[in-house]
Amino acid sequence: MPEPYTPRVFGWEHLIYLFLFFAVFAGTIVAIKLKVKKEKTLDILIKCLGGFLLVLIIWNRISIAIHKHSAWFLIPDSFCGLSSLCLAICALACKRDALPFHCLCYISFWGGAIVTFYPDFLGQASSFMYHATISGMLHHGAALYISVLMIITGYVKPSLKKFYAFPIGLCFFMCFGIFLIDALGFETAMFIGKPLIPNTYLTWYVMSVLLIGGTLAGVCIYEYVLKKRKCKINCVKENTADS
Repeated sequence: MPEPYTPRVFGWEHLIYLFLFFAVFAGTIVAIKLKVKKEKTLDILIKCLGGFLLVLIIWNRISIAIHKHSAWFLIPDSFCGLSSLCLAICALACKRDALPFHCLCYISFWGGAIVTFYPDFLGQASSFMYHATISGMLHHGAALYISVLMIITGYVKPSLKKFYAFPIGLCFFMCFGIFLIDALGFETAMFIGKPLIPNTYLTWYVMSVLLIGGTLAGVCIYEYVLKKRKCKINCVKENTADS
């Protein structure tokens, strides 16, 4: 008897999803960047997206609880699940460039990007449209989309002065993971006790160093480019005034 078919990473369903996702991703972000000029309109859009992400993460947690036959899994036990929930709530409740975004946007970006390209849960059922699978893909994708949109539109402005929120936020996530394991009996949480990708050295402490270092480099580049741009604009204004 042949083994039952299950979706796999970079299988045809995953590749179709990636094509459709990034087509919508690129098209809508470009349109928003070009067309949305008023801050109030952007605020409303971010809040609507936050509400959409909240619906997706609730759907995903209910689906996982049903899949694992335990109501305990309504509690987010991964970086991506917890960051999606917190990002959705903050998008609905916080003002632009609020401090929590300087942690949640980075976690959502890295987590969303990694899982979009390497969804290790694809084999949990025989269909890509299985409720726990598709809801997981969608909430990771939505979190990635919102984090990129916030930065591109200037809703969140990466800053070295506020970068401390990222490592502190990671520490909070790890403490919450330890609580889930020690107090509530979860086998693993926040990848404590297992690598991000099986049979690799990508443990939580290795990934934390990589994420903090990579994000810090990105923020430094952002600030450098921003300063160069401001300097160029000021030089143009001075030349115009002199002439």
